[in-house]
Amino acid sequence: MEVSLDQAIDTHARVLKYWYGDKAPQEARARALECGTLGDFEGLQAWARVARLCEALGAVEPPALIFEAEELPN
Repeated sequence: MEVSLDQAIDTHARVLKYWYGDKAPQEARARALECGTLGDFEGLQAWARVARLCEALGAVEPPALIFEAEELPN
């Protein structure tokens, strides 16, 4: 299964919002700055998009589990 960049940004924003609440945009911006410092300008742009989406999101539900415990790879 392939995940588009838009889907990845949405997923990262929702997880950061769940983990960090109102501090999620700052966390995403910090990751964007780290990417920029390392010369990863695509990463900088992606994390900046995550930060903007975090700002737009209200409270989010916990992320759904992808696997049940007994299905986890060894």
